[in-house]
Amino acid sequence: MSRPARLTRRALAAAVTGALVATLTPGTPVSAADRPFTYQVTPGTAQWRAFSSHQEMVDAVQMPDKTAAALRTPLLVDAVLAYPLLPDALAFNSVQQGFETVTARFTGLQELLRRPDAGQELLKRYRTLNLAARHGETLDEAGDRVMTAWKLETVLAQPQVLATLTPAQSDELLRVGLAVHRAKQADAATYGQASLEPTAVLLGRTLAIRENWDWTRSELLREGLQLRPGAVATTVAAVRAHLADPSVAHPVRDDVGTLDYYSTVYTPNGTPVSVITMTSELTSAEITRANNFVADAYPSATRERNASRKYNCHSYAWYSTSSANNRWMNSPGDDQYWLDGSYTRWHPPYIWFSNMKLSYSSDDHSGIWVGTGSYVRSKWGQLPLMYHYWNYSPYVSTTTNSYFPS
Repeated sequence: MSRPARLTRRALAAAVTGALVATLTPGTPVSAADRPFTYQVTPGTAQWRAFSSHQEMVDAVQMPDKTAAALRTPLLVDAVLAYPLLPDALAFNSVQQGFETVTARFTGLQELLRRPDAGQELLKRYRTLNLAARHGETLDEAGDRVMTAWKLETVLAQPQVLATLTPAQSDELLRVGLAVHRAKQADAATYGQASLEPTAVLLGRTLAIRENWDWTRSELLREGLQLRPGAVATTVAAVRAHLADPSVAHPVRDDVGTLDYYSTVYTPNGTPVSVITMTSELTSAEITRANNFVADAYPSATRERNASRKYNCHSYAWYSTSSANNRWMNSPGDDQYWLDGSYTRWHPPYIWFSNMKLSYSSDDHSGIWVGTGSYVRSKWGQLPLMYHYWNYSPYVSTTTNSYFPS
């Protein structure tokens, strides 16, 4: 009697398995538009760790043109927000410059910025953005929250995206943005001044498009960097005023008080160079998210100092390598160091000098050569100070120039 019982159980199991397979197997193939895009190589894998140049990374996570064009917008948004090199935008002298550089390298972003429903889909994500800390959350997890919010707000703040919203959707975005701003202020230990910046940029640009005024007159809204707390407060106040009285415009300009302020440094030959003295630093969570990004995305580079918003590549290379440096130098300020003769461009038959300055002419970046000419030490925008092979960084290295003191 036992043998027939076993056969019955086997038959029953086979029947159940067949039913499950029939249920899980679609009757028709999933179309390209409905198939989520997955990156075949990602940071943390052995193949990624084997890359020896930034271009290899860019190529490995590229999205084919046909795939980008075929994806439904919700899946395209998923792919863009998961793009492993999106935080490269933080390595540049302004977030907007960095974002445009990353966009030029990634077809997925290019396609999303052309979609007429991009704003609508990103607004859906913004409505449900969770900024709250979880019980027992680690610093790494807090950093992930910071990065998730930064990615969404930075993509949503692009003028091509905001232009796709209706007036009603724009007003909704302004209300959601104000709520996000309040939530970030309530968790200041995680979301510092630098995390209020992308929210303010998103609010200010949305308001400008809604009211039809020129947001490029505000450096904060134009560049997406160099956070000015006075400008953030003014932008938030303007949004509240618009929602209370949308019949008049509330333009935001730079004629406000700031904590960061313009100052001057000098080349060795005495030429003045305008810089910004930075008065606030990233929070522990913001530093962690930046440190983690470079550790994952650039495993063959060495982090020598933590991420910082107080100084950038040009300031580090040309003005001061001190960890106490709090000056942010934008182009063309760095050009003055060779234009006034303080430094001479290196070329044969000059001997190779250690610690020569390196200018990435094909990108907006500076560094300092270490040793005989293979490795560089440079500050990656708001990201950490890194020791790296000269072409293993977020910057295009096809054209570089080296300089030594005159």
